[in-house]
Amino acid sequence: MLILTPRLKAIANSIKGFDTMADIGSDHAYLPIYLARNGQVKKAIATDVNRGPVEISKDRIRNNEVQEKVEVRHGNGLEPIRQGESEAIVIAGMGGMLIRDILDNGVNVAKSAKMLILQPMRDSDKVRKWLIEKGFDIIDEELVKEQDRIYEILWAEPSGEGKKAEGLMLVGDKIIQKKHPLAAEFVSKKADEMEKVIAAMKDMDTEKCRERREECKMLLNFYREVLRCVQ
Repeated sequence: MLILTPRLKAIANSIKGFDTMADIGSDHAYLPIYLARNGQVKKAIATDVNRGPVEISKDRIRNNEVQEKVEVRHGNGLEPIRQGESEAIVIAGMGGMLIRDILDNGVNVAKSAKMLILQPMRDSDKVRKWLIEKGFDIIDEELVKEQDRIYEILWAEPSGEGKKAEGLMLVGDKIIQKKHPLAAEFVSKKADEMEKVIAAMKDMDTEKCRERREECKMLLNFYREVLRCVQ
């Protein structure tokens, strides 16, 4: 029996009404196999830039008897996917800057999908900024807790013209608006991180350290303000 982690399960539960999907950097193809076995998609593509995970995925697909529904492709980012081939595109478990670069290098493929489902491990603000400036609407966001870590998931769809991204975008507007039950804990941890960085630089007096300290103070104030909104 294939059991997904909570964050992959949250992604899987959101893939409804799509015939096709692609999982970029799929590693061992857990998500595509799960969706195929549950009949949630008719066709799934798992990609990975490394040969090792590709071969492991092929074996796992055969063992789960979903060869007719799940295909594995070797390649970087969105390069293995053709425009319009996948209605839902998942990029999960990578840094936000890498996700942004993958989307930017394959923007035409990204815009040909009906839905992007993105799970950055960090730098989620870089992903939000890219989406808004490239003409995507962020239609929902979710926080999922695994052990002691809280992960962010974003759902976005192409909307047309891009617009200027305003603000810090360190916490998703959707999370703040719905006062997500994990929001206070998530933001508190971010604030604690900033306080530790500020304390560590207390006795450092170079120009670079002073600039970094002031930046962290600004971020700390932002997190404190968000915390007041979600409590």
